[in-house]
Amino acid sequence: MPFHLKKTESLDKGVRRVFRGHLGEALERLRKSRHPAAIHGVRREIKKLRAIIRLVRGGISRGDYRKTKYALRRAADRLAASRDARVMLQAFEQLAGGKAARRFPKIWKALQKNRRREARRFRDNDSITAAKKNLRKTDRHWAGLKIKIPGWAAIEPGLRESVRRGRQTCGLARRLPSSEHFHEWRKQVKNLWHQLRLLCPAWPAASALTDRLEQLGELLGKEHDLSLLEQFIAAHCADETGDTPALNRMINVNQKKLRAAALKLGARIYAEGPAVICQRLGNDWNGWRGK
Repeated sequence: MPFHLKKTESLDKGVRRVFRGHLGEALERLRKSRHPAAIHGVRREIKKLRAIIRLVRGGISRGDYRKTKYALRRAADRLAASRDARVMLQAFEQLAGGKAARRFPKIWKALQKNRRREARRFRDNDSITAAKKNLRKTDRHWAGLKIKIPGWAAIEPGLRESVRRGRQTCGLARRLPSSEHFHEWRKQVKNLWHQLRLLCPAWPAASALTDRLEQLGELLGKEHDLSLLEQFIAAHCADETGDTPALNRMINVNQKKLRAAALKLGARIYAEGPAVICQRLGNDWNGWRGK
């Protein structure tokens, strides 16, 4: 199912169709969740769903927004530790190269052990059932939900807020660079990217912006994975005096490169303010809808 609206359908119908379609995809991936890669896919679908409700929050009641927001957050939180354990190991192997296990054997073993432990904890805590329950509850709720404001007026405030928060968190990461600030910026970048893909990726104004946001999200995602790896090493491998300093130096060098590239790209994306960007997107919307 395409993750964008159709030209001929109402906003209300299109948003509900796409939202419930991605809920179905998330539930299907949960059914296959014994495979570690499926968990990452479920969380990706949930991020799309959260982006949708933020986009149209001005057209739904505050109660509907909060109920959906918290249900999706609870579902995502159930899956976080298992996903993090997997990506930390991947980040380590990419950073250290093909001989990662030989170069840093104790850290490699600790990461492998952590992945197995989190996988067992995930199964033992019945996280799959809990996540399914939250998603199915949200699906039933959205089946009859109505967006009360039609057209561009329902989505422009959400888009403007996404651009504003992305610009704000980019500035914060530039002034006070930290893992937390770059991660918060990443969340805002991914949120706007998903929203633009929902609307129509072929719009002239949206197409270039979507491509840049995707590239920026990749840079910030790699930076975040390295931050998770650094935190894990500090917590679990601090006594490995031979391995730890060398790997931390590699992490820091790569983080600096990723952050510099992200900030350079961010400066281009947020050179214009939210009002200007949204006006251009609004012109595309009206042209696409024949208004």
